Amino acid sequence: MDKLVTLAEFGNAIEVKYNLLKDMLDQAGIKYVVINENARNVEPMLMTPSNIAIEIKILESDLERALKLLESIL
Repeated sequence: MDKLVTLAEFGNAIEVKYNLLKDMLDQAGIKYVVINENARNVEPMLMTPSNIAIEIKILESDLERALKLLESIL
């Protein structure tokens, strides 16, 4: 059974690369889960620890294809 792995981490949801990566994953048909998106954007910055990153997690079986997409935007 596949497990979730972290593909990338971002500081906030308005980063261009964050949104571009999500769009590219959607177009490639790669399912993903976003972790901590609301914690970084809804809570006031003083209340949210700065070490909490927005994570994009994917299934381990999709990692190779997703890494190629990620590399193309870095």
